This record gives sequence, C-alpha cells and structure tokens, in this order.
Amino acid sequence: MRAIVDREHRTAMAERRAARDAHEAATAAPDRPRVGWSTKAPPRRKPSDIDRAIAKRAEEHRLDWARRHPDAAKAERAFRKGRAEMTDRWDHKREGTVETHERASRTHQGALARLWQSGAITADQLAAAVEIAMVAERIGADVAVRTASLETRISSGRHGNGAFYEALSRVRHEVAYTRWRAAIDGPIGAVLDMVVGETVGFTVVAKRYRIHNRRAKKLLIDALDLWPRLLGQVCKEIDRAAVDQMHATIA
Repeated sequence: MRAIVDREHRTAMAERRAARDAHEAATAAPDRPRVGWSTKAPPRRKPSDIDRAIAKRAEEHRLDWARRHPDAAKAERAFRKGRAEMTDRWDHKREGTVETHERASRTHQGALARLWQSGAITADQLAAAVEIAMVAERIGADVAVRTASLETRISSGRHGNGAFYEALSRVRHEVAYTRWRAAIDGPIGAVLDMVVGETVGFTVVAKRYRIHNRRAKKLLIDALDLWPRLLGQVCKEIDRAAVDQMHATIA
C-alpha cells in the first residue's frame, strides 16, 4: 500500500513540475535579439583588380590636372582639408548635409538660413540657392570669358582628363543659369536679392519692388524649385556626344 501511495505522490509531483514549467514558458518575456544596430561602417572589402585599375587611372588624371593647374591644385588641397574639418565638426548631425549646417552656422542671420530653420524652405531648396549664388558670382567675377560658344570653350582633346569635365560642368551651369534667369516669372532682381550676395528676406524685397509678401515668397520658392529641373535638362542636352558633334561641325 505504501508503495502505491509513494508512486502516486511522485506522479503528482512530476505533473505539478511539468505544469509549472509550461506556465513559466508561456508567460516568460521573449528573448531579446542578440543582433543589434550599429552605426559603424562595414569592414572594407579587399579591392578587386578592376577597382585598383580605376583608382590608378583616377590618380593619374588627378596628378595630370595638378601639374597643369598648380594654383588650383593647392586651393583644392586646402579645400579638402577644410571639408574634412567641417565633416568632423558636423558628424553628430543625422539630418541634412554638412554644407547646409556649416552655411547655416556661418550665416545664421541670413534670410535664407532663417527660412530654412523655420521650415519655409527645404534643404534641397537651400542647396539650390547656394548653387545659384556660386554660379552667379563666378560669372560676375570671370572676366576671362570672351565667348559663349560651347565648342570653343570646351577643348576637344583628351576627353579622359579632368579639364574636359571641368569645362563641361562650368558651361552646363552657366547655360542653366541663363535659362533660369529667362524663365523667372517676375522681377529677376527681386529673386537675385534673395539668393545672391548679401541676401535679404522676402518682406524686404516685397517693399523694395512694391509687391505683396506672398508674391515675393512665391517668387523665391518657384525659382529655387526651377533650378534643379533646368540644370538636369541642360545636362541631358549638353553631354560629351553633343560636344563631339559641335567640334565635328567646325572641324
């Protein structure tokens, strides 16, 4: 009889332990994933033969350009150093580009910076304004440009070097700027006052040109949105094939 009682007791205890284990397993918190997110860059892979060949050719082009333009090469080295410092300075920012943050910090009282900080214009529109200002100031300061002919301003020789693409980019931006000015639906001076040089706000421009504040702001927004579309169109029209055709025509 005692053996039967002991056996039943052991069976009951085993069933109780099984029930308790099942309950704990059902109510236990799920295991946290062992793989977490990391902001570190992935390990660099070993470059292939093609990667090394491309890097070697790019370095040859850079050295060739530096020999032909020593002053510009020196300025470019200084620019790269300054950009590296600027990147380190804004590395903690997760939104926007380092150029946008740097410009906003340097011109925190500027009209465009205030518009961007208030959300009135986007980062892309601010970048378009910066690019327009750079092209406008370069055209105004470049007294060496004596012709607007594309085929004479872009050399036909050695398309693989950096000089060809440098000239091509300059011409593209200048053509886009000319079309951009012509396409502005309103007083171009009002737009330039808000974009180029010592910029002023659209409220100041509205009083200066006797237009409504909303009209001045719309002029600015439309002009900034128009720039990337025109530049993209010009880049499609003026490519290497188009320049080759121009050179063949005058050959």
